[in-house]
Amino acid sequence: MNRDEIESLGAALAKAKREGGMIPAPTGWPPSATDAEAIRARAIVAMGEPVTGWKIGATSPEAQKMLQCDGPVYGPLFQSATFASGETVELTAGTLGAECEFAFRIAADQPAGQAGFDRETITGLVQSCHPAIEIVGRRVESNGFPPVSAALADFGMNVAFIHGPAIADDRSVDLAAAPVRGLVDGAETNAGHGRNVLGHPLNALAWLANALAERGGGLKAGDWVTTGTCLGVVPMKAGSTVTGDFGDLGAVRVEFRA
Repeated sequence: MNRDEIESLGAALAKAKREGGMIPAPTGWPPSATDAEAIRARAIVAMGEPVTGWKIGATSPEAQKMLQCDGPVYGPLFQSATFASGETVELTAGTLGAECEFAFRIAADQPAGQAGFDRETITGLVQSCHPAIEIVGRRVESNGFPPVSAALADFGMNVAFIHGPAIADDRSVDLAAAPVRGLVDGAETNAGHGRNVLGHPLNALAWLANALAERGGGLKAGDWVTTGTCLGVVPMKAGSTVTGDFGDLGAVRVEFRA
């Protein structure tokens, strides 16, 4: 893709995200990995609002199979699509489902250019851990889940992010062993554990910090980071309520309207 095509597509994706709409698949879709990152960067600018955090996707073998990739991807979170547990969220065109995830709030800026984080060292940047739900979907017309480069360009497939209350004394909790259930209107649809996220949700957070540093960026104080589904994709429809039940660690809930 040339520069004008990347600029145009980034702007179109941003407009579709703001308005909850879809765009036809452009010529040459899905893009190359290089073009996908350039489209994402342009789309972030075209949103016209600050990035308030990041979503990580494809952190489990099942999700990687779905997106036809062998490692994680990430995309931006925006304030206009960030909600507290219990709020009602619009179900937009292209929405594919809900994911129950662990999310972290970042306490301090990542030192410029610093990489090499692992599960232990990344905790120095963490303020709190929360049960969360991410709504995933696409802005480009197609069927099912797109290949990874298309997902990468399209905001990492983020539609909305819902955070629950902070987990008390989360440093003493074994997040990998934590059971997580997805429920729709009180009926369980999916179940999993924190270990389904790259073995431990903090592994995903460390991966993101390193990936951002490699691209000249980094985590910022106050950022939200949601680390990938613990249990696959929870199906839902307008008028339904999705709950992420994290057992003793708490719960997060969102209702959908058409």
